[in-house]
Amino acid sequence: MNRKKRVKREAAGVARGGGTLRHELAGYLRDKSQVLQDRWVRQMKVHDLLRDTPLPELEAGFTALHNIFVDCLETGEYEAARSVARSMAPPVGRGRITTDRIIDSLLALRDVYWRSLFEKYQADVELLAAALDLCFSVADRLLAPVVLSLGVEQATASQQEIRQLRMLVKTGMVLNAKLSLPAVLQRIANMACKLVGAQYGALGVVDGKGGLSQFITAGIDEKTKKAIGPLPVGKGILGVLVHEAKPLRLKDLGTDLRAHGFPANHPPMRSFMGVPVVSRGKVFGNLYLTEKQGAEEFSEADEAVAMTLAVQAAIAIENAGLYEELHRSYQELKRSQDLLLRQEKLASLGRLAAGLAHELNNPLNTAAGFVEALQGRSRAESLQANKEFEDFPRFLRMVQTEVDRAAAIVRRLLDFARQREPSLELVDLGTLISKSVAFVDRQAVVANQRIIVEPPRMPVWVRADALMLQQLLLNLLTNALDALEDSGEIRLAVGSISARQGSPRQAAMAILSIADNGCGIALENLTKIFDPFFTTKDVGKGTGLGLPVCLSIVEQHEGTIEVKSEGVGKGTTVIVKLPIGEQVGD
Repeated sequence: MNRKKRVKREAAGVARGGGTLRHELAGYLRDKSQVLQDRWVRQMKVHDLLRDTPLPELEAGFTALHNIFVDCLETGEYEAARSVARSMAPPVGRGRITTDRIIDSLLALRDVYWRSLFEKYQADVELLAAALDLCFSVADRLLAPVVLSLGVEQATASQQEIRQLRMLVKTGMVLNAKLSLPAVLQRIANMACKLVGAQYGALGVVDGKGGLSQFITAGIDEKTKKAIGPLPVGKGILGVLVHEAKPLRLKDLGTDLRAHGFPANHPPMRSFMGVPVVSRGKVFGNLYLTEKQGAEEFSEADEAVAMTLAVQAAIAIENAGLYEELHRSYQELKRSQDLLLRQEKLASLGRLAAGLAHELNNPLNTAAGFVEALQGRSRAESLQANKEFEDFPRFLRMVQTEVDRAAAIVRRLLDFARQREPSLELVDLGTLISKSVAFVDRQAVVANQRIIVEPPRMPVWVRADALMLQQLLLNLLTNALDALEDSGEIRLAVGSISARQGSPRQAAMAILSIADNGCGIALENLTKIFDPFFTTKDVGKGTGLGLPVCLSIVEQHEGTIEVKSEGVGKGTTVIVKLPIGEQVGD
């Protein structure tokens, strides 16, 4: 059974409360107990959750939490969680450990588990997802009764505090939901408003350049957002938080000298609170809350709640970045594997094509020689006077045509097999296009078809092999002409895109587009068009080697080629991108 089937089977086993994945994870977490404890203690230090708690007491707390988590993971039973809550209650009553600290400790433990599982299963995305789903499900089911039990044990806890606890638990569960990062941050911003009694809220993500890359609001409807205009970029009071990264509470936002005021149509705001979104010393953004309901300003208790939510937002942002990095690495690995397999396949086909071409060349040359000799004899007067041979010259011409067609196929096979190294030089792409179009323009005019070239505003130069690029253009133009039904047109355009600053993967590229309004390509065939010998043309009209040759040429020039079509009868567009060698102005 392969690993994908195993993951699906284990995921089904998880849903039933069983499966070997539970036992595998439980055994792994038991073996890593000391390592996880050390990481948890460091995590608590980073978030300033140790305070005056003695280390032995802290380690004992970890052991209790870790053991009950592993037991729940392995057995699927959660009754023991209540006894853990009761054992933690006395210290809470004496004021040594607050409810917020218990929640933060549990969240920190869950984050430690997440990172440990990421290290173990990062090579297998699907198995990682199954393991995370299982562990997060156990964490949520363990966290809720513990928090609620702690709330009940606190005799002095108010109804508002209990509501905040439930909201915090719900916020933690949001991080486990399979949502996009903007959706998770939106929910955290909405919950922050409810927890601290704010009319408006926002969560800004920094861009690393002193501004904001994302700004997610709560409490402002879409109509008002449109009326306000562009989102803030991190100036004024928002900029203070971006640069100083520490909590800020203001009774009247408008009286602060650092404020820049509000844009037109912005709702009025007085009281303000902002806290940094920080994880392991790295600032990811800020949580902003305004217009405290039922009071003139936000309190220290509000700030503590906001800080807890900010920690969860930081974890969400950091985890999303790690997942995106893992996904990107996986996709790059998959592309590399696909490229390697295709290159091996092309190399094998190339060797086969070369052998066939050489084997076919000799009999074709012999046949062509005899046909030429017979054509010479057919012009003899004695033969032409014999009515039995009057069709003889026509038959020979037909044979000659077919021999020539076979020879052309052999040449295409050889072109496909050779794949010679390009001889690079600076080539003006616009000029090369004009020369290539001249070869097929007459054919297009006779068939009542048009080839329209949109010249670039300035010359676009690429470092390339001119003969190979001309072969590429002629292949693509011939395919486009063959795709036109009766009258039609082909449009060629040349442009360029600049290099992305600071990104070596985004070099300056020349873009060549060849679009026709012909027969188009069936969607199910788009993934096959670069396969050698695949063709949708009628028998005798194509060898299926034109596009594979084009792909080989483009790859030898470190470029890309893409074919787009919305379906049969909707035309086709081919886009070729090649690295720019130099651009010269007029």
